[in-house]
Amino acid sequence: MAFVNRQIKILSRTVFSKTAVIIFCLCLLTLGGFFPTIAQDAQSSGGSDIFPVPDTYKVEGIPPIKNFEVENLFYDPASIRSNLIWDADWKNRRLLVTDEKNSVYLLDQPMAQPVRLTQGFVPSKVKMRPDGASFAYNSDQEDEDNYQLYFYDFKEKMPKKLTTLTGKDESVESFAWTKAGDALLYTKVNYDTKTSKLCRSDLSAEMCFPVDLKGVWTVVEADSDYVLLRYAKASSSHFLYAYDLKAKKLTPIDEQGDVAKAFLVETRVFWLSDGNNACGELKQCILVSDLKNVRAKRFDLPKNLADFDDARFSPAGTNLLIQESKNGIDNLRVFQLKKDKIVKEIPSFVSGTYVIWNTRWLTETEVAYTLENNGKPASIQSYDIDSKKKTDWTKERLPIQLEGKVKSPEVIKWKSFDGKEISGFVVRPAAVQGKKSPVLIYVHGGPQILDKPVFSSQDIRLAANLGLTIIHTNIRGSVGFGKEFEDADNRGKRGDAVKDIQALIDWVGKQSGLDAGHIYLRGESYGGFVVLSTALQEPARIKGVIAEYPLVSIRGFLSQSWIDEFARNEYGDPKDENLMKRLDELSPLNNVSRWNNIPLFLTRGKLDQRNPEKDVTDLKTQLQNKNSPVWFIYSNEDGHGFSGRYVTAAMFKFLKTQISKEQ
Repeated sequence: MAFVNRQIKILSRTVFSKTAVIIFCLCLLTLGGFFPTIAQDAQSSGGSDIFPVPDTYKVEGIPPIKNFEVENLFYDPASIRSNLIWDADWKNRRLLVTDEKNSVYLLDQPMAQPVRLTQGFVPSKVKMRPDGASFAYNSDQEDEDNYQLYFYDFKEKMPKKLTTLTGKDESVESFAWTKAGDALLYTKVNYDTKTSKLCRSDLSAEMCFPVDLKGVWTVVEADSDYVLLRYAKASSSHFLYAYDLKAKKLTPIDEQGDVAKAFLVETRVFWLSDGNNACGELKQCILVSDLKNVRAKRFDLPKNLADFDDARFSPAGTNLLIQESKNGIDNLRVFQLKKDKIVKEIPSFVSGTYVIWNTRWLTETEVAYTLENNGKPASIQSYDIDSKKKTDWTKERLPIQLEGKVKSPEVIKWKSFDGKEISGFVVRPAAVQGKKSPVLIYVHGGPQILDKPVFSSQDIRLAANLGLTIIHTNIRGSVGFGKEFEDADNRGKRGDAVKDIQALIDWVGKQSGLDAGHIYLRGESYGGFVVLSTALQEPARIKGVIAEYPLVSIRGFLSQSWIDEFARNEYGDPKDENLMKRLDELSPLNNVSRWNNIPLFLTRGKLDQRNPEKDVTDLKTQLQNKNSPVWFIYSNEDGHGFSGRYVTAAMFKFLKTQISKEQ
């Protein structure tokens, strides 16, 4: 699970995200599904017909699980295949790709057998050297949550560590090769002192620059003269700066908008901004400026362009690829450029309902990308805009028990209490057991994440084996709908996000195929807080809650020593006692008298550094003392985001028990 968590670590340090924006969601393949068969489990437990509890887990309130109860949940690892792109080598037209466990593989040519380069750990980011001779990656294999920078040479075939961390809670969060490939620029973020250091490695020695960077700063792109830096001021305020490596000078590029991406093209910088005045009437645009005379100018784009998640210039800057997204469904558009102007758009080449990940230019005219949806694992494809040829680089594979079990994703929208439009998507079972389907509402972590209909073996198994309809939500606070929407849950408006779910419950009650008498909630991390709060406000309509490694108390969260400006902008000032009291009312902690004995499935990892353990265990104890049902899993060796086959089996039994009890 570390792969997705670490892609959004800057957020998760303060706002608890897991499934992300999800930037990469290949991990959803392994949410309890990519494991040995039941026969192997029974053998490992001495032939018992009881599904084994890991030795590192402590469980409370969970009845024994029989192997036959969950035998349809797990499958042979060899029966599934899914690949995403780490990065591209456009010098040699080849790719670095993932497998189901997020190792790094080299894919030399289309449909070839990928060659494993790393194993035993999960990188956060991987970037190919411009000459294609090596790549860099960051990994927390030595110290969980604190990433160091490594270099892998294809000839030597051995990784080399480039950095040494000295701070108590220091981590290399980002890095970039110079255009010449002679050095790496990166930041060391110290979450204890709340500062960042900009450093450079020539692959043999490290030097750091004399620039004062307070807070969390990340490297976006670099060349021999400049490095682009992104400062995380708040969840919806990421500013862009250019640091002159020779003059040792930091220059603001954008301190108005929320900057998502930035690119260096010769002496110019292009960036994606939301809320900058230079965007004019557009809420989101691409801006361009000369580094020597910073003056933002809007780059003209077609008016019919939807919200875009990503943009990439081809190696020579003659083509621009834009990934647009509408309600979580993606599309790719390519434009030919001349003197920073669009002269032609390439006809559309992606058809169907897909989520698209991590696009890369393979050559000046060929783009690579991955395609997936809720019923299809990720596969890699490329398209050459000159020859108009599509090429499959990998092909997905599914186990038989997952084939054809869910319908295509369906985007839904509903109005919240204040008239704001909220959206999500529905995963429906191909065959519904009975006239109406019970409903599981899922709330993502973050909250600055966009939940998309990615492939999820867990969704498929719950839908197929329990007849559940699963509704994924993008409530206020989610990204992808503009800065105002992202900020609409900040500080004292936290309860408005809960009301979005209450409005969805109203919507469910009006759907003929959904059973409003069987509504269950599931949330991970920050999403756990939302579902716990919703159940507190909806004592009659909610029949069960799943809160995985949840944020339980905002007051408790803000009491931690590492809390910074970013977190306070999102959740509020902990010294504001009136605000804290209002937020306390949203949590069942110390409010169990209002909890209507709704069955709760609760998990916690001992190594979780995102939120205070005492809040979780206190809530558990308070509910147990009230004789309210609690199914609790505590892992001694896992942190934030843990899962596994026992968690999946127990969650399945929990839902099945509640559904059967209510019928």
